[in-house]
Amino acid sequence: MKRNYHYYSFDTWLKAVHGEKVQKISLDANSGCPNRDGTISKKGCTFCDAQGSGSGLMSTGLSLLEQWQFWREKFAISDRLKHTHLFLAYMQSFSNTYGSARRLRLITNELQTLKNIVGLAIGTRPDCIDDEKLAILSKLPWDNTWLEFGVQSMHDKTLQRISRGHDAECSKQAIIKAHEHGLKVCVHLMAALPGETEDDFIETVKRVCELPISGIKLHGLYVCKGTEMENEFRNKTYVPMEKQRYAELIVKALTIIPSHIVIHRLCADFTGDALVAPEWASQKGSVLRQIDELLHIQGLWQGCNADVPNKNPFNEAHETSSLD
Repeated sequence: MKRNYHYYSFDTWLKAVHGEKVQKISLDANSGCPNRDGTISKKGCTFCDAQGSGSGLMSTGLSLLEQWQFWREKFAISDRLKHTHLFLAYMQSFSNTYGSARRLRLITNELQTLKNIVGLAIGTRPDCIDDEKLAILSKLPWDNTWLEFGVQSMHDKTLQRISRGHDAECSKQAIIKAHEHGLKVCVHLMAALPGETEDDFIETVKRVCELPISGIKLHGLYVCKGTEMENEFRNKTYVPMEKQRYAELIVKALTIIPSHIVIHRLCADFTGDALVAPEWASQKGSVLRQIDELLHIQGLWQGCNADVPNKNPFNEAHETSSLD
């Protein structure tokens, strides 16, 4: 049965650039956050868990090199990944450009020693970059260095509501500066944030797509143990979005995202036992299948309400590609 493609996935982009599958390896550099160490606040964002959505491996004593070796050895015995030879480092936990430029330089110097690394995706906050740090990242030897900004929303009222600690203008200026330094920018956006309507989320998507971004990650908000969001959920002041509505909202968002923007993620990839709600947040495969099904049934694709209204370019790209 022929598969239909509806959006420009990160896997597709990596294959096009490198000619074969590239596997991401998540690394933990024990980074901090100004919204947790008292610089802005000590509470953090209302949704953020204790590990900053990361593995916490460095806190166990594993260096970046040892973490890299650990994951490569695990992939080597996986039936699906044992023939994978190329890897991209993903610095996920907390704000990896927070702190001094010297610290960032030490981290990136160590990354350059890792075997079979072809690129870097480094997550951070929009208020944790400056020209010196951007210059360090722009001089790395890989063509595909991605700087991932946790934007979440382009509505200041929402950012204040979730105790984000920066405003939408900060995100805008960080994206523009990173682009000016030649970096590929990926923005993280959250659907179902407290106080936001679905139209608010779509407006955020529209606004970031007007900026010089190369990639986008769409997440649903999930409630973690020990967070302010858990208190709101228990007190019934926050109600998570249902799975069907989330899938429908992501489909709507995809239609207005220009076709050249790489889709790094369409839902959160929650693991572990810290999830409080919604239950479907741990069902990534099911959510993606539901999104694909909606796109197929409705005859929609990424950019069909933006730059490619007349024809789905993604099926044609896969048909003519020798990579799949």
